[in-house]
Amino acid sequence: MAVMDRMRSLLLSLTTGYVLMFFSEHAFWAQARPGDTLGNWASTWLAYSLLAFVFLTAVWYYRVGSLAGLFVAGSLVGWLGEGVLVQTLYDQFPLQISWTGLAWHALISVCLGWYGLRQALAATGWRRSAAFCLGLGLFWGLWAIFWWVEEPANQASVAEFAAFSFATTALLSLSLWLYAKATPSAFRPSRPAVIAALAILLVIFSLGTVPLAPISIIVLPVLLGLVLVGLARNRLRSEQPAGLLILAQPPVRLRSLLPLVLVPLIATLIYAAATALHLRWNTNWWVYLVTMPAGFVLFAISWWRLMHGGRQSPAPPPSAEGAPEPRSAPALDADPSNSRAG
Repeated sequence: MAVMDRMRSLLLSLTTGYVLMFFSEHAFWAQARPGDTLGNWASTWLAYSLLAFVFLTAVWYYRVGSLAGLFVAGSLVGWLGEGVLVQTLYDQFPLQISWTGLAWHALISVCLGWYGLRQALAATGWRRSAAFCLGLGLFWGLWAIFWWVEEPANQASVAEFAAFSFATTALLSLSLWLYAKATPSAFRPSRPAVIAALAILLVIFSLGTVPLAPISIIVLPVLLGLVLVGLARNRLRSEQPAGLLILAQPPVRLRSLLPLVLVPLIATLIYAAATALHLRWNTNWWVYLVTMPAGFVLFAISWWRLMHGGRQSPAPPPSAEGAPEPRSAPALDADPSNSRAG
């Protein structure tokens, strides 16, 4: 059973890693970049899967069961990604604390991508999921056209954009389906796996980040300290076992994922219309001017709610088919076979 738990945790980390990669990389760059190879994509996927494992561990261990807790936990993805794996967190300081760690990774990749999309797809009926996917497609299509101004020499044709968007969305659908099959409530990180993941990030930070951005040795520990204090407070006052890993079960049936086709379809139609009309809009500034300050505000509000909110009672079981009844989540244990929940 311990081996099965570890395999489930690995699959959940890999599938979550692709969801994060889709929203943080594919949707951001909006095309295959010059020099991209399958090897580069595979290494990027593994990097996001490492971040996904840390994120899922935080959601499970700290019993994250609210949007406030989710945003704070999502900041781990943003700040570890932008502050360890790359060093953009320390450019144009302090604005880059939000952009892109909070404004894109925590808000879009985690809250909208990992959580919001699965909730919409799991909704009864098709209207909510269709509306959500239409919104994603609209955002992607409008965002993508700003690259024509930023990098005109690398402008993708309509056919290239369509192929890229449909292919990456197909992989997203597969990841969401496999994530559900792996049973999120069964996620059980072992102590050695957690130690290994944190050790990898620490080595990268020490050997790669600090020499390039010495200020990181002060900035990153402070930011991560805020996150851990807020999440620790959430664990103390939460009675919800396993948090959103139980309460946010995605649909298992493949037909529930059909509305996802609207994402690349709408994005491609907008991209094609903008190409025909020769539009040159700096849509990146629209997104930046809204989400950059929003990242700071949302983190402050979320952290405050974690620190000063009342005790959370267990939520009722979700209505999604096949969702398990929650039970108590134990502390992180070296042998996951000794601790079962969900």
